[in-house]
Amino acid sequence: MSTRESLVVWLASVVTVGAMGAGWIHTHPAPRMAKVNLGSLFEDQKKILVAKLKPGMTDAEQQAVFQSATDYGKRVDDVLVGAAQDCRCAILNSAAIVQLPAGSDAGIPDLTERVRAALAGR
Repeated sequence: MSTRESLVVWLASVVTVGAMGAGWIHTHPAPRMAKVNLGSLFEDQKKILVAKLKPGMTDAEQQAVFQSATDYGKRVDDVLVGAAQDCRCAILNSAAIVQLPAGSDAGIPDLTERVRAALAGR
């Protein structure tokens, strides 16, 4: 086989392997995920609710505080649904992630601050 033929065979092999790799990536995409630290969001809300609770509150005032806690849970759910639709990805509670490689977030974006900002703006 001549050098020219060897070069053509090598080039055809590289193109074939590249096409096969691109086809594999296209048909087997990595799952799209983002994480949100729900614990920190609810901890923030807990501090706000504790500050609202005062000794000697009427039943109506206490009920209003408890209703705001219920409403907050519904708002968190609504914001998470919107975030999942925006990023077209699954949203994970960061507490559900058992282990990541040392010094890495494994490419999972953290949307906690975005969700926190959306909750504050509502």
